[in-house]
Amino acid sequence: MNSQQTESVESTVPTVPKRISGKQRKESLEEYREAFLQVPKLDDRKPVFISREVRDSLDEIVRKLGGRKMSVSGFIENLALHHLETYHDDFEVWRKL
Repeated sequence: MNSQQTESVESTVPTVPKRISGKQRKESLEEYREAFLQVPKLDDRKPVFISREVRDSLDEIVRKLGGRKMSVSGFIENLALHHLETYHDDFEVWRKL
């Protein structure tokens, strides 16, 4: 086999997911809740449109994992803020391209 064939075979071999403990799952759930399922204060709200399918999926997550006062709108706000914070520096670079 040449190196190109080896790379092709290696890329098609499925990776085996790591096993994680129940404690690790609970910790990752808490991290997720802290990042995305805290009720934000929404000032000067504006409507945003998403598909029914996405809305239903987000609603299910919020109902199962969020608190009583959490909403899909709050969840989307938290996701968008996280995205903006994560990519802030990249946005600045990309604007200059």
